[in-house]
Amino acid sequence: MTTEQDVHEETRDVVVIGAGMAGLMAATTLRDEADVVVLEASGRSGGRVETVQQGDYWINLGTQFTEGTGPLIDALHHHGIEMGSLADKSVALVLNGKSVDTANPLALMFRTRMSFLDRLGMAMVAARIFAAVPFLESNSGIAKRVRARLDERLAADLLRGVRSRLAQDMVRSWSGQWMGCEPGETAATQLVTSIGLALADPAKVPNFALPVGGNQTLTDILAADLGDRLRLKSPVESVEGSGDGVVVNYTGSHGPGRVHAKRAIVAVPSDVAVRILPGLPQAYRNGFDDIRYGRYVIAGFFTDEAGPQPWDDYFAVSTPQLSFQAMFNHAAALRGDGPRKPGGALACFAGGAAADSMFELSDDEIVARFSRDLLSIYPQLEGKLGEGIVRRHRRVVPFWAPGRRDSLPTLRKPLGPVHLAGDYQLDMPSLADAATSGENAAKAVLASLKR
Repeated sequence: MTTEQDVHEETRDVVVIGAGMAGLMAATTLRDEADVVVLEASGRSGGRVETVQQGDYWINLGTQFTEGTGPLIDALHHHGIEMGSLADKSVALVLNGKSVDTANPLALMFRTRMSFLDRLGMAMVAARIFAAVPFLESNSGIAKRVRARLDERLAADLLRGVRSRLAQDMVRSWSGQWMGCEPGETAATQLVTSIGLALADPAKVPNFALPVGGNQTLTDILAADLGDRLRLKSPVESVEGSGDGVVVNYTGSHGPGRVHAKRAIVAVPSDVAVRILPGLPQAYRNGFDDIRYGRYVIAGFFTDEAGPQPWDDYFAVSTPQLSFQAMFNHAAALRGDGPRKPGGALACFAGGAAADSMFELSDDEIVARFSRDLLSIYPQLEGKLGEGIVRRHRRVVPFWAPGRRDSLPTLRKPLGPVHLAGDYQLDMPSLADAATSGENAAKAVLASLKR
């Protein structure tokens, strides 16, 4: 039986719960300003960021890209991490066995062997997306009303009156590969924003980037910077207020532990937050309960082909009719001027219901399905695919059903000495937003400590 004398007690300025991107950014922001400790339940840092490397190539088996600007990109530059550019790369779409570059709308409509019904359905969906695009980044009154209407409707409404099976497959594929869910699960806002800006403004593609060595390059550096302030395999049982601070109970390598701290930053998924915050007010509980998570099954392949290949100029290939919905080409970031290096790295993604149907399959069964379909579009890979590396992610990108995002502003407010961080806090859940939320939480904690 554990007694109070058996509990390892300590006092810190700040305790961070969770060592994903948000938690790591929070802790490294605090590192030189406060006495901080990070408690992570799993045996590795990085959360949904995971990379495997082989020779010159790498495969991201979790979050695929970094994007935009802000603390994430600043951290990459600060640590001198080389960035592979995708500025001259594009996205391909494979329909009915035909591959076309999505940067060419005419080719998309007239070179993909679509029937008249399919063309009509695709045109209807595209028109609904493009009609919303001008209002997605504006703060005008009409733009806010348009976004509010999108937030009250299912993404499946994009298919209202559309009889084309191909168009239906496309929308389900977009929802699966961008958010890991079905169009009937999520409000239209997030999906329309995700695909609308990319389709309507190809100039935004350079905002996607791949750190050379993979996304885990940064999380590994941030974890190393924390040193023994990062404790893995230390699941937290509770975070409770105590006077002007908090008490965090956890189990570490030494057994039961308790941290007394002035502040806490909780950077964990919503269901974990609800479990470890026993005194959570109902408004916060409702906000966390309103969050849903997308899910993915991923298989990565290192390849050993030589010479130029038809996928070299694409950083992604959308495949709505296959067992996976998208293929990401991580080697695209290294395909610049000069001779093409032999080999490559590809990751095949299935999201939403497609992932649900595969969670219980063996790795060999998943690899067999993905390999077969990959070879159907790129027969050049015959005999060139390495052993498949499979990951199952049951909880990845946050999304909200219609009307449920209204509770989100509550989660942006601290709970007394407890601050929250995570990619759910900002407008478009992403790795960049997770990093920004972590830095924001750390700055808020530091400001509160100085008052």
